[in-house]
Amino acid sequence: METRRPIAPTVQQNDERAQTGIASLDHGAVRCNENGVYASVIESGEKLKRNARRFGWDLDRLEKEGKLQLVSLQSTMKAGVSTALETVLEALHSLNARRLVFDSLSALMTAFESTAEARSFLHIMLKFLEAANCTTLMISEVPWGKQQLGTNFEEFLGDGLIVLDASFDNSRVRRRIYIPKMRGTEHRLEGYDYYITREGFALAPTPIPPDKIR
Repeated sequence: METRRPIAPTVQQNDERAQTGIASLDHGAVRCNENGVYASVIESGEKLKRNARRFGWDLDRLEKEGKLQLVSLQSTMKAGVSTALETVLEALHSLNARRLVFDSLSALMTAFESTAEARSFLHIMLKFLEAANCTTLMISEVPWGKQQLGTNFEEFLGDGLIVLDASFDNSRVRRRIYIPKMRGTEHRLEGYDYYITREGFALAPTPIPPDKIR
């Protein structure tokens, strides 16, 4: 994930959508000296900050230090998706950001009248983001119990695909991560249990046994 290219994570829990993105940006700003932008079609900056405090992530401090910018696209979307994209690109340029979280493609796709129109815009969007030379997490959401990834096409446009799965296992929710696709990078295909902690994204040390994978 430390590459300058678009990656499309899909998540099955709404609360983990924001947590995954914020964890990436906090890690980049604090440990890698990489500025980041969180562009949200769904949530306001204040709500993101409140959720982040639960994990000890101080987004206010990162903003004041010029390492992070939260961009709410809720009102900008009313002017059209092209205006929203321009807003994101301006934020990347002003911050010299090397990481972008776009939350979420699922919400963005509802602005288009057809799949062909959405696909065309997404191709253009990816070209601009590649030119910006930043690692981009483009988040999609999957309803509980569904196997379809996103809207069936955005995962094919990114250079990587990360699946964050949540399911009931012995009366508890089990979180698992799979990486079916990561172009140009050696990676394992086994699933791993994962946790979101104050230290960020943590994986279990051993893969999930094959007989435990659905």
